[in-house]
Order: sequence, then structure tokens, then C-alpha cells
Amino acid sequence: MQKILRKRVFRDLKENFFRYLALGLLIVLGMYIIVSIVAAAETIMTGTKKLAEESLCEDGQFGVFVPLSEAEEQELTDIGITLEKMFYLDFAKEDDSTLRVYQNREQINQLVLDEGSLADKAGEAVLEKRYAEEHDLQVGDNISFAGCEFQIVGIGSVPDYEAPYREFSDSAVDSEAFGLLFVDKASYEMLKASGKSEQSESLYYSYLLNEKMTNDELKDILKSFEFSAEELENGLEEYFEINLNNLTTFLKAEDNPRIGAAANDQVINKLCGLVAGVIVMILFAYVISVFVIHGIEKECSVIGALYALGVKRKDLIFHYLMLPVVVIFLAGIVGTLLGFSEWGISGQMEECYRYFSLPQLAITYPTYLIVYSAVMPSIVAIVVNYFVIRRHLSRNVLSLLRNEQKENRISNINLGKMGFIARFQVRQMLRELRTGFTVVFGMFISLLIMMLGIDCYVMVTHLGEETNHDTRFEYMYTYKYPDEKVIEDGEEAFAKSLKREIYGYNLEVTLLGIHADNPYFDAEVEKGENKVVISSAVSQKYRLETGDEIVLKDEEAGRNYAFEVTDIVQYTSGLYVFMDIDSMRALMGEADNYYNVVFSDRELDIPSGRLYATTTRDEIVQASVVFVDMMMPMITMMCSVSAIIFCVVMYLMMKVMIDRAAFGISLIKIFGYRTGEIRKLYLNGNFYIIAIGAAISLPLAKKTMDMIYPYMVSNVACGMNLTFDWQLYVGIYLIIILLYLIINQMLVRRVKKIIPAEVLKNRE
Repeated sequence: MQKILRKRVFRDLKENFFRYLALGLLIVLGMYIIVSIVAAAETIMTGTKKLAEESLCEDGQFGVFVPLSEAEEQELTDIGITLEKMFYLDFAKEDDSTLRVYQNREQINQLVLDEGSLADKAGEAVLEKRYAEEHDLQVGDNISFAGCEFQIVGIGSVPDYEAPYREFSDSAVDSEAFGLLFVDKASYEMLKASGKSEQSESLYYSYLLNEKMTNDELKDILKSFEFSAEELENGLEEYFEINLNNLTTFLKAEDNPRIGAAANDQVINKLCGLVAGVIVMILFAYVISVFVIHGIEKECSVIGALYALGVKRKDLIFHYLMLPVVVIFLAGIVGTLLGFSEWGISGQMEECYRYFSLPQLAITYPTYLIVYSAVMPSIVAIVVNYFVIRRHLSRNVLSLLRNEQKENRISNINLGKMGFIARFQVRQMLRELRTGFTVVFGMFISLLIMMLGIDCYVMVTHLGEETNHDTRFEYMYTYKYPDEKVIEDGEEAFAKSLKREIYGYNLEVTLLGIHADNPYFDAEVEKGENKVVISSAVSQKYRLETGDEIVLKDEEAGRNYAFEVTDIVQYTSGLYVFMDIDSMRALMGEADNYYNVVFSDRELDIPSGRLYATTTRDEIVQASVVFVDMMMPMITMMCSVSAIIFCVVMYLMMKVMIDRAAFGISLIKIFGYRTGEIRKLYLNGNFYIIAIGAAISLPLAKKTMDMIYPYMVSNVACGMNLTFDWQLYVGIYLIIILLYLIINQMLVRRVKKIIPAEVLKNRE
């Protein structure tokens, strides 16, 4: 019997070729996107982990006021840990970009070359790859700064600058404005002696614990190291006469935003891709179930005859499952192959390579993903359709032979004195309620994908616009050794980096002590050691309101600070919490005149040796707009895919409605109804399904995605304004209606193909 039924399978495929082709293409598209996203994420996560091991990525780093003595270094290495200096100097180039210069690494955070060789003699340098790409520099080119010229002999990357942030508190990578340069010891000492660096030499050490101690044990040892005031520059003894602890920062690798940043970024992509795959497959399986049910209802009398001849129900279930499952399986295979191809995974990884500083990674082919993409669609289709088909094949033989249709009670509701055309349209919609629901469900899924792209766009757009508006100072100077008095035209502040966790990510939050009349911030700070004003970025990120409590952790001191939120102020470019500077000094145990940051509306003449960093307004604004260019390819892809899914699902489902109504359409054609009148009765009623469904699905999809989106950007330390104007809602709604009208016009051709002879085919 299966041999006979298989012949009908080929006939069904031929008859409905374009229907199955469209559905297959949708599954190919869905699997292609899901596989390419998840495989790219898996490749980056696996590849960077292996790379970190091979290049001996640090377990952590710490900063000091003055270099450790030989005895102190020896004390640490005798325990068994590996220690290496990571001192650096920052130099400004003529194009306003900054180069951070390191000596060649020997034991930790080793340089991975993409091309060329290491800089082993004076006048040679290795350039970090993302900076090289942004400035179109190649091996053999020369690069000049600080009155010196170096030949680029190599281009590569290091694991401790996977995300090459200039400062730990930066919210975005801007490789056009910042990069790394590696030189030999003699060249480094020459640059140090030039005195042309933007600030004093930054003193950091990287370490590998080698399982000899814990991070906390190492920190305790470092806290015991003290320096002599005589080791500092003249005039600074008084400043340090109370606190001579040498440790300034202590940062574990897992808390370092530069390390493992690409993998952290991809974890969410991987999870979202897998979950989205299940949702999309359920949608497609449901669409196929509608087709199968339509086929069963169309062939009721044939099925009844087969039952009468002794054909088993399980044979028919297998028969009706065979074609859709085979189509889905083959489409899943094709989508998987395309996802792993150079047009798939390689394309997805380009976005990562354009942002993070990574060598080319070997593509990973996870077994679970191959099974997921090739087998999962078929399993979903079998499970969903089995129960649907089984239920529709459970009718008795006589009912099937007579082609009796189950009465839909909802279609017989009393419609009052409604006109004939409106009454007909309403009853037609009620009869096709299941198909209409599928269209609306497909619309919701499509809008959900679109809202992901739109939320990305509005977030990065708002970030750029609001950062430009919120950043009022022109220069921010972060001091290593503050003067006793604040420099003229400078506005003092006290900044301290604290931590707060969200969704597993330990983000840096800056507690900033300011005066109430600070001209660069609108925060109306109050006196009190537990009162703070939070930035809009902190409010959006941690979902805090006025009156809430915010707890921030000082990981260096091992202490938590709890504050009451007294107000929220607009500030987007970073996670800032504002406090009265005098109250903060008292809380932190600092002198009454202590400060470590100065803001100004002009460049100030401050010796570079006193500074950790100088940050300009242009650098902050430029960093905030980097996201727009980076995210546009994904935004475009999401919006395009959602439109394709919506159009195909709507076309297929509305075509099913017409096919199911073929008997009625052919009948009224006998009575002389013209195509325009038939269209009004059978097609135009769908307008209300689309119009009402879009009005419900659009805000629902936006609300749903706004709830999900914070998890997807949980590792980004910036504001997250996802609001957009009502005009965008209207624009999306009008696009949906326009797509419906185009598809509706296409379906008119299908109506024209239905002939009056269709009535004779269905007579008893």
C-alpha cells in the first residue's frame, strides 16, 4: 500500500511545487541564519579560549604608584607565580589618535602575529591589527609620533586587549582613535626619555597564578607592600605622608572588560540563535500543519474509500507526514550547509573581526549544532503534525466518504442586521480562523525579529545623540599625583571605580564626587554619605528608580557601599553615580581637599607626569557613534529576514484560504459574480485580520523585545534608551498594510484560475 501512496506523494509535490518550494526556502533561510550566527559564536568562544591558553593570557593584573622593588618581585616569584611588567606610555599622533606603546612581551599576554615578525631592534615596531586596519597601514609602512619614526615589521594582537578599550570604563571600542604599538626595550626607553607622552608612565604588572595561590591571597600580599615618599617626584611627599600603600588597582582577568570580550559578546548570540531556531521552526511546522489539514479535508472521500478498502490509519499518517518532513529535512540540510559556508559563518564573523582585535580563528563545526539544524526541524514537524493529522484522520468512514465538514459553531454566531457583504466577510474569516491565526502568529514572529534590529538601531542612535548632548566638558584629566590646589579653570571631582553585577557580568560603575554647582553635570547632589544621584544609563541598565537602593562593591578593599537614589539625571555615555564630593571624601577617608579628576572647557597645562589619562569630548562622542556603523549590517539583515518571513507566511496562508473556498468561488462564478466582487467577498475581509493583527502584534512585539533585549546587551556598560517616536510605529504599520495589498493583488490571479467546473468535481 505504501508503494501506491508514494505515487500520490510525487503527484502532490508536482501539484503544489511552488508552495513547498516557498516553504523550503523559508526553512533554508531560517537555518542559514541560525547556523551562521551560532556557529560563528561557537567558533569565537572556542577559538579565543584556545588562543588565550596558547598565548599565556594573564590571570589578572595590578597597578602600582611606583615599580615594585627587586625584593618584592622576588618575594612573589619565589611563591611560584609568573610576573611580568606591562608598563606603557600613551602618545598622541597628528591625526588625534592615540598609540599605547609597550615593550615586547616575553612570558605573559604574548603577541600573536597575523603577518610579519617581532620588533627585535631599534626603529622597528609591531602594530595592533585593528588600528592598522582603520588607518590602512601595512607591514613595511612607517609610522611617526613623538618626533620618532618606526617601520612596521609586524601586525598582530594580544589577548589582554581582545577588546582594545583605551580605558576600562569605556563603553565602546574605537580603533580609529586608539591602538597598540610594541617595540624593543631600547626604543621604549628612548620614547620614555622624550617626555612627549600624554601622561606619566602607567605602571601595571600581569601575573599567572600557576595554581600556587588565589587572587585574594595575592592581593593581601600586595597590600602589605609600601613605598617610600622619597621614591616619588619632588613635592609629593606631603600628599602621600598618610597613605603609602603601593597598590592602586587589582583586576582579575574575568573582571577585565578587555579580556574574553568577544566570547562574552557571543554567548548571548548563541543562546538567542538556538531559541529563535525553535520558535521559527514551530511557526513553520504549524504552517505545514495547515497545508496538511487542507489536503486531508480536500481528499476526505478518497481517504474514506481507502479506509473502506482496509488501509490502516498509521499508513495514512505516515503518508501525509512523508512529504512535509522530507521537504523540511532537505531544506534543513541545505540551510546548514549554507550556514557553515563562507557566505554564512565567515560573513557573521566579519562583524566580530571589525570590532574586536582577534587573529583569524579556525572554524568550529559543533556536533550539537549539526544535529540541531539538520534533525531538529524534522522532529518538530513530525511531533506537531503527527497529532494534527491523527486527529483529522479519526473520523468514521461514512463521514469521510460523504465529505462531511465539521461544523464550526463560531462561524454561525448571530451577526444581527449586518449587510450581506460584511456578513459574508465576517463568516469567511470565522471559518478560516485557524489560518488567520497562523498569519497573525507569523506576523508577530516577524515583527519580533524586526524589533530586535530596530532596538539595536534606536539604542546606538540614542547613544550617539545623547552622548553628544550630555558631554559638556572638553577635557577630563585623571590624576595620578594631584596638585595641592586645583589648577585655574579646572573643576575638581573625586572618581572611584566600583563594581555592580548584572546578568552575570561584573560591570564598572564610576562613583563621581562633585560640587552641587558643577557646570558639567546636572546632578543636584545632596550632603550625606548614603545619598547619590544616578545617571540615566545606570537607571536603564539596572532598572532603578528614585528612592531605590543601589549597592556598589569596591573589590580592591573588599567592601560594599549602599546608597539611596535621590534623583536620576540624564547622562548616557557611561555608568555614573554622582555624590557630593565632601561626603564622598568623608566616606572614603580622604583629605578635605582631595580630588583625582579635573574637568575643563579648554586644554589645561598639566605636566603629563602627574596624569593617568587625558580624555577629550571628541573621543567620548566618537566612541559612542562607533556602534552605528558596526551594527548596521545586522540591523539590515534582521529587518530584511522579518519582511521575507512575513510575506511568505501571509501569501501561503491566504492562498490556502482561497483553495479551501474554491467550491464556493466556482459556485458564485456560475451565478455571474465578477472577479472584483469575488475579491471583495473572499479576499478583502482578510484586510481586517491583517489590520487588527498588526495593531496588536506591533506593540506586543516591541514590549516583548524590550524585555528580552537587556539580556542581549548585558555586557555593554552604557545607556539603553529603546524608545522611538510614534511615527516609526505608523511607518511599520503602513509597510505591513502595503505588503498585504501587494500580496492580495497577487492572489487575485489565483481566484481567476478557479473555474465553475470545480462544482462538478465536488458533487455527491
